[in-house]
Amino acid sequence: MTAKLLTIAGSDVSGGAGLEADLKMFEEYGAFGTAVVTCIVTFDPDNEFGHAIDFIEPEVVNRQLGSALAIHEFDAIKSGMLGSVESALVLAEDLKSNELPYVFDPVLVCKGSGSMVDLKDLFVDNLVPLATVITPNLEEAAVLAGLEPIDSVEGMIEAARIIHGQGAKNVVVKGGARLAGEDAIDILFDGETVTTLRSRKVNDKLVNGAGCSFASSIAAGIATGLSITDAVVKAKETVAHGIAASLDNATGVSSLFHPAARTSPSAEVVVTLS
Repeated sequence: MTAKLLTIAGSDVSGGAGLEADLKMFEEYGAFGTAVVTCIVTFDPDNEFGHAIDFIEPEVVNRQLGSALAIHEFDAIKSGMLGSVESALVLAEDLKSNELPYVFDPVLVCKGSGSMVDLKDLFVDNLVPLATVITPNLEEAAVLAGLEPIDSVEGMIEAARIIHGQGAKNVVVKGGARLAGEDAIDILFDGETVTTLRSRKVNDKLVNGAGCSFASSIAAGIATGLSITDAVVKAKETVAHGIAASLDNATGVSSLFHPAARTSPSAEVVVTLS
């Protein structure tokens, strides 16, 4: 049986991130994917490729979500940028009624919100408790956990414990290449065990799409029958290969190459657990 996944995310016209990245990752796992579009991200070539976000009206987002859930029986749902507070609340109600595995990439930007902090309570009250896996980066983890900026593995573990206490079943704090040192580090906490995932940083480029691709890979792994730990490990490996083979473009931030683990794997990618 072919696994089916739904992503609720923004469209990034650069192709490396957003729902474009999610759908590519789903296919790499042999899964069928479809998407609810919450916003469109564009770039201005006349202004150093600064980006702009055009949000889709909440009623249209909600209609897309209702349509997708009526058409398909999904094996997992992944969300990224949700577009509006209203859409986030509608998603929460749908998740409560269908109890599907839910991978929550908590992008703390929504229409009408002034800052990431504005969305913290909304997410903690409504979506974090529904998450099978939540995948904040260092900045998002610090905001959700109410901590100072995180710059260490110890800080990542502290944040993971706090966010788990907010109701998420499994917490993956994405340190990636942002921490100092030779390794890209992520933390998985399941409520009992802290697992540290390490892989050697494969290049020093800025790469767009690593975080959302990591989350969508985890969702695809779960939907295709992997355990949480195995899904996280495979996702880290898959994304690391994509970073190693990332594609340069005019923005100055490379685009993740999603099929790299299959088409051009890097011998440098080795994930270790401790």
